[in-house]
Parts: sequence; C-alpha cells; structure tokens
Amino acid sequence: MEPKKRGRKPISIPKDGSKIKLLHTPKTAKEDILKKYKNTTEWGIYGIDRFTLGFIDLLWKNPEISFYVTDTNESRLDNANRTFGQRSFSMYRWNVYPTSGFIEEPPAGVILCSKELYYEALKRPNPYGVKLVLLEEVD
Repeated sequence: MEPKKRGRKPISIPKDGSKIKLLHTPKTAKEDILKKYKNTTEWGIYGIDRFTLGFIDLLWKNPEISFYVTDTNESRLDNANRTFGQRSFSMYRWNVYPTSGFIEEPPAGVILCSKELYYEALKRPNPYGVKLVLLEEVD
C-alpha cells in the first residue's frame, strides 16, 4: 500500500485583483508610520510599551522631532523618563505631561497609543480631531 500523495492546496488569488494584506511586524509597522507621517515633527505618546519605546528609539535619530509623553502607569513613565531624559538635547525634545487633558488639549497633532491604552484613548473626548494611532495596527 502506497502512502497518499500530499499535495499542496493551490494558492487562491482574488478575482478582483486586490492584494492580500499581511499582518504587521514591529518593523513593517514602524516603516508604514514613517511613510504616512514623514513630515510630523511633534509626536504625542499615550502609553508606553515595547512598540512605542522602539518607535521612539527609531525617531530619536532625527533631531528635529519632539516627544510629548504620558502614561497612566507612573512607574513606566518614570523608567522611560530616566532612559530618554539622559540623552543629548533631551531637555528640548522630551516632554512629560499628565494624562488628564492629554487627548482633550493635545500637545501634538498625532498621538501614538500603546495597545493597552488605545481603547481608553478612543473613549475620551477629542474636540480637536487629533489622529490616534495604534502602532500594531497601522492602516
């Protein structure tokens, strides 16, 4: 008795010619955000996680970019403040804000949210229509 042939299922291509969108990796998400917001020099950061820390590291190479940062967890904010506050020219680029009023009266036109605080940020009033971006799910 011979074993069955294990053929692969043929790849289906949509008939309308649309592309299949793949999930983002941290690297591709950062690249997409940089393409989409390449002229942005002021970034708001609402919540700190490994994705946002990596993105701040990437953007720190450009000396024209300023950061306005807040987090509901004070210890995460303190750790990030120690890390980025020690870098050169950080007193001109690194600004820490309280969470109250961060979305309502935004210091920047684009606010990058951590995954943990993204849905909380969406529930808050946004009278100025600031763009809230979740790094993992860039459109």
